[in-house]
Amino acid sequence: MDPYSILRDTQRLRVSDGVIASLLDGYDTTSRLLILVWPQLGDFDSLEYAWWLRRDAERLVEQDITVRAVGIGDRASGQQFCAYTGFPEAWLFVDPAATLHQQLGLYPGLQLNIP
Repeated sequence: MDPYSILRDTQRLRVSDGVIASLLDGYDTTSRLLILVWPQLGDFDSLEYAWWLRRDAERLVEQDITVRAVGIGDRASGQQFCAYTGFPEAWLFVDPAATLHQQLGLYPGLQLNIP
């Protein structure tokens, strides 16, 4: 399956309301879509992306761009992440098991094998 089909068919927990929803929910009202697939929500890369996107959020909306991000974590970590970075909770979805990352062939995050 191609990446767009995977993203189109993916449903994850939305941080803002705890609802399992399509990543494309609300995309039908804008002309462009930006989907970010992040590692763990506490990772520096995720934080930096969130800060930059938050800084330019108004411009993204003005340019008719829907933003969605999926990070490895649970709803509580997503809420803390959004509180810390100012990233809109409605834009963030969480994937505790990194299933989407695996489907896309991406790094699934830190995996510890403790004896």
